[in-house]
Amino acid sequence: MSARRTDDGHRLRPRTHPLGWVTPVAGSLVALGAWAVVAHSSGSGWVQALGAAMAGVLITGMVAPALPTIRAKVECASCPADAVAGQPVEVVLVTNGPHRLHPWSPRGSEARATGSPFGRRPVTVTLHPEHRGVVDEVVVELASSAPFGLLWWGRDVVVPLPRQLHVAPRSGAEEAATTAPLDRAVDGRAPVPSGLGDPRGVRPYSPGDLRRSMHWPATAHVGSLMVRETERAVEDPVVLDVILPKDVAAAEAVCERTKGTGCAWLARGRVVVLRTEEETGHVWAPVRDRVELGRRLARARPPGGHDPWPQSHGEVAR
Repeated sequence: MSARRTDDGHRLRPRTHPLGWVTPVAGSLVALGAWAVVAHSSGSGWVQALGAAMAGVLITGMVAPALPTIRAKVECASCPADAVAGQPVEVVLVTNGPHRLHPWSPRGSEARATGSPFGRRPVTVTLHPEHRGVVDEVVVELASSAPFGLLWWGRDVVVPLPRQLHVAPRSGAEEAATTAPLDRAVDGRAPVPSGLGDPRGVRPYSPGDLRRSMHWPATAHVGSLMVRETERAVEDPVVLDVILPKDVAAAEAVCERTKGTGCAWLARGRVVVLRTEEETGHVWAPVRDRVELGRRLARARPPGGHDPWPQSHGEVAR
């Protein structure tokens, strides 16, 4: 029989179940057994009544937390659009009681929603994504030990995110890159002005002009953005062809090196064109900044459309 697991191997358990029950249950049984021996030896009615009351409290404390856990609800109120693998990212979850939240996929730090048992309770949860990818949902272990805190009951809840979280790869070492011919546009876009060469004059700003080519005195005089016109109008864009292997560790390493190379060329003011295989097919398009570069690499897949890092709880492990 198949078992649903998260991308990091955690077995999804949507049904309410006790957590770490061996020690609390064993301790309660030992306490009740010892009290029963004392009550039997003494023969006093008040000792037996107190033992019955203690047994009722222990049984209630063991079973009662299952009810608020079953009725517990959690949703995501807000989350960022971008993150970097290996760096913490915060999301705000809202639950309907003072529950304990422990993210499993992506893994994160445990947090508790404090307050009264009634009403909505926002809590900030810190995630620690270990690899790149696009996160659509978070698997959270939702737990409660109310009313006495004797035994925790929990269940795994899949929390959809209000928007996709793109986890970019880490930045690796810069590598050599190629350039594309000047007369080739990418996705219908014309080559981007480089801002290099001998100055020839000024002209109105057009999308794609570099910030360093702005002519601020002419901008102040005319009242609209103006840029320096140079003799060399365009510069070859840097082309990064990303071909990911099916091995997940090797694919992660390729993306890290690609990000390091792309960020280095973007910092020099060059146009970077990225060729990737994504869920929608082959994509060949320029990236304007490191954020867009990280998003493209987060969506990149090996040839054939296989995602090396499934960011969903729906993967089935036999």
